[in-house]
Amino acid sequence: MFEHRQLPLLAAAGGLAGAVLRAMQLATGFEPMTGLYIQGGLWGRLLAVLLVGLGLLCVFFARRGQHNASFETLFGSSSDLYKTILAFSGLLLAAGGAAWLPIELEAVQAFPEDTSPWILALEIPFGLLCVAAGLCLVGLGATLARGAVTARSAKLVLPPLFWAAFQLLVVYRQYCVSANLALFTLEIFASIACVMAFYHFARMLYGRPAPRQFTFWAALGVMLSLSDVLGYCFSLALGNVAVRWTLGALVRGGCLMMGCVFLLTELWLVTGRVFPAVAGSTAAHGADGAEEPESGGAAEEA
Repeated sequence: MFEHRQLPLLAAAGGLAGAVLRAMQLATGFEPMTGLYIQGGLWGRLLAVLLVGLGLLCVFFARRGQHNASFETLFGSSSDLYKTILAFSGLLLAAGGAAWLPIELEAVQAFPEDTSPWILALEIPFGLLCVAAGLCLVGLGATLARGAVTARSAKLVLPPLFWAAFQLLVVYRQYCVSANLALFTLEIFASIACVMAFYHFARMLYGRPAPRQFTFWAALGVMLSLSDVLGYCFSLALGNVAVRWTLGALVRGGCLMMGCVFLLTELWLVTGRVFPAVAGSTAAHGADGAEEPESGGAAEEA
């Protein structure tokens, strides 16, 4: 069962290991009075080494993926567990977007007037996209469970991509003037990985399929998100007093986690269907192992 699922297992285990190191970094690597990072901290260095090493392993495992199946065959399942996970992750993402809007609209009143338009231009669309993306994930789960993607339902892959892009923009806009790089770097990289994962997920339907890229970015996004969000939660249990997220940051982190639950679920499915092809005959892929996917997607028919 687990023979070809090294990537999702690596992403989950690596994310938990990264969360422990991140928790130690947050609990001990910042000055309690100022919240500034203490240079030369052991836990921060160990975290960086771990994530770089796991990232290289993700490259190694992802490069072996091949496929010659349709989008529905790769990402769909009629399992009740599959439908439940996707439905709950989508609904919680939508709920996070609904909670984000009043929280940030109240918080923006404390900012100077010259910065408010920029904040509103990003944060209101972000909240609305959270709701739209969450509902689309629910719809995608139902569509893929039926095993038939139409030209209309193919559009459901786009709002999650736009949400992930706005997630990155909001994170960057909130931290771009901060000199405390160790505090937010992990969230920036996690957001970048999620953008790339949802881009390649949509690409599997709308453009030339690239399962290797999807599996790599999805695994990396899951690992980095778990390290950051769970790491903060673990740090509170360790007595962290120097680093405290705002309520908006907690909601944003929860939304990122729900997106990664969807990615991890699809990663689990696709690795079980893509990677076994490597051990088989090369006739379906060409003598040099190049990918020759079937189009099979409803988007191309449109």
